[in-house]
Amino acid sequence: MPDARFARWLARALPAWIARDAFEPAWCDLHAAHVRRRVEGRHASELRHVLRVLLLYLDCWRLVITGFHRRPALPRVIAPPPTQESSAVILYHLRHAFRRLVREPGFTAAAVLTLALGLGANLAVFAVVEAVLLRPLPYRNAEELVILNHRDQRTGITKEFIAMGDYVDLAARQSAFSAFGSWNSGQATIFEEGEPWRISGLWLTAGSWDAMAVVPEIGRGLRPEDTREGAAPVMLLSHDAWQRRFAGDPAIIGRTIQVNQTRREVIGITPAGFSFPPGSTTEAVFAQVMPTTAPAGRKNGWTFAVARLAPGTTVDGATNALGSISKQLEVEFPQFNAASTYFAVPLRDAFVGNTRTALLLLLGAVAVVLLIACTNVSNLILARALARRREMAVRLALGARRGRLMLQLLAESLVLSSVASVVGVGVAVLGARALVTLMPGANTIPGLSEVRLNGVVLLFGVGLTIVAALVFSVVASLTVRAEGGASDLLTAGRASMSALARRATSSLVVAEIAFALVLLVGAGLILRSFAALVGVNPGFTPENVLTMDVTFPAERYPEGNAREALFARVFSAVQSQPGVEQVGVAAVTPLTGNNWTVGLERVERPVPPGERAPEVGWQASSRGYFTALQIPLISGRLFDPQIDRPGSPPVVIISDALARQHFAGESAIGRQVRVGENTAAEIVGVVGSIRRAALNEEPRADMYFPFEQSPQTQTTFFIRTAGDPDASAAALQRAIKDIEPRTVFLQTRTLGAVAAESVRVTRLVLLLLMVFAAAALGLAAVGIFAVMSYVVRQRSREIGTRMALGASQREILMMVMRQGSVIAGIGAVIGLGGGLLASRALESLLYGVTGSDPLVLAGATAVLAAAAMLACSLPARRAAAVDPARTLVEQLGRGCG
Repeated sequence: MPDARFARWLARALPAWIARDAFEPAWCDLHAAHVRRRVEGRHASELRHVLRVLLLYLDCWRLVITGFHRRPALPRVIAPPPTQESSAVILYHLRHAFRRLVREPGFTAAAVLTLALGLGANLAVFAVVEAVLLRPLPYRNAEELVILNHRDQRTGITKEFIAMGDYVDLAARQSAFSAFGSWNSGQATIFEEGEPWRISGLWLTAGSWDAMAVVPEIGRGLRPEDTREGAAPVMLLSHDAWQRRFAGDPAIIGRTIQVNQTRREVIGITPAGFSFPPGSTTEAVFAQVMPTTAPAGRKNGWTFAVARLAPGTTVDGATNALGSISKQLEVEFPQFNAASTYFAVPLRDAFVGNTRTALLLLLGAVAVVLLIACTNVSNLILARALARRREMAVRLALGARRGRLMLQLLAESLVLSSVASVVGVGVAVLGARALVTLMPGANTIPGLSEVRLNGVVLLFGVGLTIVAALVFSVVASLTVRAEGGASDLLTAGRASMSALARRATSSLVVAEIAFALVLLVGAGLILRSFAALVGVNPGFTPENVLTMDVTFPAERYPEGNAREALFARVFSAVQSQPGVEQVGVAAVTPLTGNNWTVGLERVERPVPPGERAPEVGWQASSRGYFTALQIPLISGRLFDPQIDRPGSPPVVIISDALARQHFAGESAIGRQVRVGENTAAEIVGVVGSIRRAALNEEPRADMYFPFEQSPQTQTTFFIRTAGDPDASAAALQRAIKDIEPRTVFLQTRTLGAVAAESVRVTRLVLLLLMVFAAAALGLAAVGIFAVMSYVVRQRSREIGTRMALGASQREILMMVMRQGSVIAGIGAVIGLGGGLLASRALESLLYGVTGSDPLVLAGATAVLAAAAMLACSLPARRAAAVDPARTLVEQLGRGCG
């Protein structure tokens, strides 16, 4: 048998370059094949082996004679003009890349699906972000529009509306705005031919009309004289209402229409698509009459205010100017304006609210998912590129330039990313629809009802596709060596990953693990916060309670006695329905963010002159409101419709929190509190405190005034039923309609749905973060599994040698697990640091938990560690099952002695 010494003797008889590049690698292959046949028990003729070696020796001399590797360089061909040549080359590479993807269905499916999910999720979230936060609002120079807010410095409560007295003074003294006015929205009823028509109305002053810069389609807009006291009532119809109800008749201008109890002249038609607030429906615009001087009771009456910044004025500058006026009012009217300030909020921010934080958070989360998806695809491409080193070696040996190979890799990456982006668009369409459905306040958040994959969103997707393609081409280029000689060609099949490629792969997996841990920490924080929120006792029982926002025709019940009789009949009819246990009404629905307040002043302890009375919550309710919501009576009595009637002495019920704050150590029952300027009301009861504004706010001090003493035609019914309240809604509405056919039901929902709606933003963020975190964790586990599987294959010789020398399967198993643990540990350390930084973005959504909660950090790390160990376990078991004898024989054949 020709051994290694015989082979070395033959090699010395050849030129050095052919022995190195051709004879020695080919002899190693022949020798390995001969040894393998002998081990497997097949016939292995020594004579045939000697003849093969001699034929190899003679073939090497043939290569020497024909000038292999020593041919003179071909003359350089002058390239034709680059325009046509470059486009042809690019098209060729693109076609070649597409055909290669078709020929590799396994790789293509894995890479395209992984990348498409990441791209689709990013496009879906970005489509919502673009519609809500980036798309211009439908007003001229909308960035100049602001909404005025009021903040009580003592309680920290912020209100989106301002007191009527302050509005008059602010309008007269401000200079930071080119237009300043009041606005309010609500429902109105138009009585024309046919059935009464319920519309969504907008009440504006001339200043607010000017601020919005609306140009009527026909007719004219609001003028200052239209909103002064004593002015003739006027209105504008929306384009849609004009077309739908009046067939677009231009003769409508100048005609009077009965709206509620007032006839109003139609002076114009608003342009198609106009609405305010943005995202709402505006079917008519009414002139809002405002006082020209501040009323004596400055806090009697509230309104919303909108303004347009004066040229050269910023939002901060306007806020500073409003702050200066607020200080003036505080000095002039300390009993009303002490510790009270006004500030400007950009129009978009005023109506988007905390949805902005949630959307930006979700955009960051899906970006992390896309990075992890790209990391996994990069590892797939790296493994695929390694398997193609023979192809690259052939191209380099034939004279291909490195730049040409890089162009091919870029084309393949671009085709792969493009195919994934096309699939991702389909994912984005479905994802955007689902996201809009899950988002709270879809009808009130500007742009949310108009989410679509427009040019801006698709351009964003193209940018992501190009970036992903560049990343993939750079990763694939790690396996392309510029020297690419015949040794690469002849030793193909035994190529191993370069040190740079190995480090790149490990770094990519470390990044995957770090990103996954960041999402796990965020999801854990939101989960704990959500659990704390839903576990909060709101102070009432929302289960089995139906709420109905109802409006009765005010013109039919103009006086207190008529309204008292109406509600008595309605209460009796509702109470008699099967399954109804309690029924009541109130002006404010709990957990809807209401911040209505009123000053509290004890008659026997009047507020000193020049000081402002403390603000407490305000609510008007009937006796049944407390029983329907099961708010406990602590002392005294509830309202009695037989006693607390219109014209009877004023009474009030206070919450337990108010009693503790202002009547500590004494009984509040029978005490007198001042309501308004000179009216005193007796405290007749103390009830349990509730979380009136939101679950994440502590129960406030509240005062309840009897609805029966001043019944309003627009109110909310609270009906407790024995069974499912939704099932009783239709019958209850019919019972009320039988009494008053013109009743309008604005909204009907359960109180449980109201409570769920109050935490919907947190629930949405939790749901999506959990999905993103699970996807990231799965992708990270796949990444570490792939790396460890490759490591096991590359170290099979070492593992076989260790086991041949006596290493146990347990030791091999622990060796592989330890290597995987190092990668996971580095990623976990980086991920924990990133999670702590990212938790700052969650602070506005957290309740009852801090961003550095140790339980969340430990739990997220434990979940990640378990996933990493599970991913490492299969490659480790494969390593422990290696046959040392077979491995050593194979490596001996490859080692060539």
